[in-house]
Amino acid sequence: MSDRTVERLGGDEWAITATLALAGLGIAAGSQLLVAAATLPLWYVAAAAFGTNRPAMVRVNRRISVRDGASGGVIDDVDESTNSGSAAVSADPGETVTVRTTVQNAGSETIVDLRVVDGVPEALPVVSGSPRACETLEPLEETTLEYEIEPRRGEHAFDDATVRTRDLTGTVAETWRAGVSGDDAVRRSPTVESVSLGDGANDYAGEVPTDEGGSGLEFYAVREYEPGDPVRSIDWRRYAGSRELATVEYRAERATRIVCVVDARPSQFSAATTARPPAIERSADAAERALEALVAAGHPTGVVGLHERRLTTVAPGTDPATRREASQLLEGVREANYLGYRSNARTRTDDPVADLPRTLPGEAQVYLFSSFVDDEPVDLVERLRARGYAVRVISPDVTAGPDDISTRLESLDRETRLARARATGARVIDWDREQSLGVLLRNAIRTGGTR
Repeated sequence: MSDRTVERLGGDEWAITATLALAGLGIAAGSQLLVAAATLPLWYVAAAAFGTNRPAMVRVNRRISVRDGASGGVIDDVDESTNSGSAAVSADPGETVTVRTTVQNAGSETIVDLRVVDGVPEALPVVSGSPRACETLEPLEETTLEYEIEPRRGEHAFDDATVRTRDLTGTVAETWRAGVSGDDAVRRSPTVESVSLGDGANDYAGEVPTDEGGSGLEFYAVREYEPGDPVRSIDWRRYAGSRELATVEYRAERATRIVCVVDARPSQFSAATTARPPAIERSADAAERALEALVAAGHPTGVVGLHERRLTTVAPGTDPATRREASQLLEGVREANYLGYRSNARTRTDDPVADLPRTLPGEAQVYLFSSFVDDEPVDLVERLRARGYAVRVISPDVTAGPDDISTRLESLDRETRLARARATGARVIDWDREQSLGVLLRNAIRTGGTR
């Protein structure tokens, strides 16, 4: 608990004025009662100045829980009896972080005027409820501040709560910072979940089943023997019964080569409101999580930043260098600093949408992260599909802002663009703020897409 600041609110001029007015009125009216009443304001000031006012004592505890934006269920709720306050609570983009801060009167006297402000990190906007309270608390009585904040990238620590009390007269106030037990930080960098893959595959051996025979573990078909077939693939049971040679084929498995394309043009730095993260931040976060999951599963994955007149690229791979370079690229994308990515894989172009499909590796899946607030992402999807690429679209919605005519028109235009993208055969996920990123990625790359 930090040092307390004691201050006196207002002056005593009102007491002198009231005393003189009542005394004068009592003398003029010949009323001894009014003359006696004239001393009351002075007694009030004396009580405030010389009274023994014990410092208020409070206990503050903070509990943070994370709720899935889609289901509303609690997915991370720390037990305040065991939590030491040193670990940050993890949250995904789109999930709701609920904060409950309980303030208890730990003293033996009533606090007639208690005002509390929780130490919310400046970078985290409060989206509902209030981190402030004004209450009267009896001894051992408590009150709870409940509010919701939107997680932002990185780890954000809460400050101590600011407490302010006033005495019964309302003329003396004490202000101090009260230490808070329980949870003290929110981190938006959760462990990457394992995810299933789509249907695009290349010629590298891997874990994704294909519709062709080859080396693998799952039975695929039996065909006629051809000279040169491996001896171990001959169906000897069939030969023993019919004296006919046949070859057993197993379902070939291929590694999926994936390229995450992040739309980093100026239009992507818009948000639904000033308190919401912009589309580029949400897209980069989703791309980074998808890349980490896929690389961890052994699938060559790369990243392309689609800028206004430039492409920044990290070629698909699974090695630590690929992951490091991709992380650096995405960090530059978030900060609109594509020049900060020190790689030779930067291509200047007057038409990045037209040039991008020609630079992608063949037989790759493409995951496009864009808010679709203009027509260029639709053009890109059409070009990619025309070249036979499997396309998944993850589109953060930034049109869910104020309910006015302009916003509604923007939302309708965006829905039309997403419908055009679906018409090409691309798998499209419309990502609203309430949807969990983990659920979104599972839906986006679920098996069964169209090539």
